[in-house]
Amino acid sequence: MPPAYGLPVPRIPHEPALGELLDVLVDTRLVTLTGPAGVGKSHLAARLAESVTDLPVHRADLSDCADAALVPQTVAAALHAGTAPGSGTDPMEAVLRLLAGRRGLLVLDTCERVRVGCAYLVGRLHDSCPGLQILMTSRSPIGVPGEYRVPLRPLSREQTVELLREKAAMQGVDLPVFWTRLLAERLDGDPLSVLLAARTLGKSVTPQQLYSSLCEPGARFGVLIHGPKDPARHRTLLRAIAWSHDLCGRAERLLWARLSAFTGNFTAEQVKTVFAGDGELAALIEASVVLPEDDGTFRLPLAHREYGQLLLEGLGRP
Repeated sequence: MPPAYGLPVPRIPHEPALGELLDVLVDTRLVTLTGPAGVGKSHLAARLAESVTDLPVHRADLSDCADAALVPQTVAAALHAGTAPGSGTDPMEAVLRLLAGRRGLLVLDTCERVRVGCAYLVGRLHDSCPGLQILMTSRSPIGVPGEYRVPLRPLSREQTVELLREKAAMQGVDLPVFWTRLLAERLDGDPLSVLLAARTLGKSVTPQQLYSSLCEPGARFGVLIHGPKDPARHRTLLRAIAWSHDLCGRAERLLWARLSAFTGNFTAEQVKTVFAGDGELAALIEASVVLPEDDGTFRLPLAHREYGQLLLEGLGRP
């Protein structure tokens, strides 16, 4: 799939209607939910799978698969209820045998670290299993023919307020409207940050203390640390952002750090003029690190910007 930079990117709400996504799967057979860290890709994929009642659903979590060559083995083990195929069995053939000639939905979750392996597997399945619909989650597209990308967007301000009050209430915290709105402004529409903020408030941190930390550059990474046990990459905000950083090449990491010097939105021309980073910008957009806006500009989400500023400090730059 070509890079998103320079091409129209679909504009959709934070969470599209499940019925619309089901229709897309029927029409295209191959859908990838993309978006930045913690935006809710896995959550939406799980909800979509739960809504499918007329087809068998298979799911494989690839978050612990660090080698693209092991993707077929990981998927085969998931399809066999956690038991890897027997010795001497080709994992790819095992997957094809189980799914060939059948209708169903296969969910491949967290594909970004093993995109090449996923592309190979999906290509084989697409050709050999015409009755199979495939839904993937990844911070960037997989890059196979026929792939339909659905980029998830951060929450709106009102959605952030609503979600923060809901999650805080689950922690036994009755969050005043005034502080809810102030905190929502600093959480930048990031659902993972909202969850972590609510859990932080549940640890007897006051809204004033949390807001003060969120206003201090980089301090959010020291307080948004009470995530769920699984997935491990979401236990802290720092882990989630570092996961994306680790997926970037050296030149992309450098541009990420440099882009954090922008305090607001920026244009592709500004990046080209100041940093000469056309290709790297395209890669960061494709990886959901840089987000396109409706007015043709781009931005780093606030957590990504503050992470980039920490990188700049490490590079000894102002």
